[in-house]
Amino acid sequence: MSPKLPRTPPADLARRRPLWKDWEPNQPLWHVANSKGAYAARFAVMRSYGPLPSARFDPHPPPPGLHPTERVLYAASNLVAALAERFQKGREIRRHQPDEPVVYAWTPTRPLRLLDLTGRAATRLGASHTISAGPKDVTRSWARALRATWPTADGLFYSSAMTGEPCFALWAPAQNSFPAAPAFSALLSHPATSWNNLLRAAAAQIGYDLP
Repeated sequence: MSPKLPRTPPADLARRRPLWKDWEPNQPLWHVANSKGAYAARFAVMRSYGPLPSARFDPHPPPPGLHPTERVLYAASNLVAALAERFQKGREIRRHQPDEPVVYAWTPTRPLRLLDLTGRAATRLGASHTISAGPKDVTRSWARALRATWPTADGLFYSSAMTGEPCFALWAPAQNSFPAAPAFSALLSHPATSWNNLLRAAAAQIGYDLP
């Protein structure tokens, strides 16, 4: 493993001084969820099953299973980044799938206090900015260590591996930051012309296919 991203966090992690990112209540969050299937979730439902092999910053201890005290929800700062992250495999925004993807957008009801993993902040902790795109078994190891060391953190603030824009791994302490309802929600398969135009514009910005 490259020394830029050690497989395990440093032994003195607890003595290091992290940088924090506050995400304010007027700043939006976007999330693409499954409305059907094995990991179907309603708005604001954080996943307690994990860790998943495809997930970067799941805080759950192995092996995969239900962990009521460990929860996660991944989000991005805008629709384009959320779509880029969700559909990076194949680079195709698949609107019609058995799990019926749904897009949610909301603003938190309170400031989110997040461990910063971007740029120099990641280096300060003994990692590097490559943590946002490193091997996921390694980044999950870091996530577990960070969660154990700073248990009151609302989650992680990091850069999208696809667009470089802000992304979030929200953890259990963030559960009380969700509003009662999202500011926006729509199935990807919704036939409205305006929604399809918005998806096509998003796909064009990142060069993804949109069948």
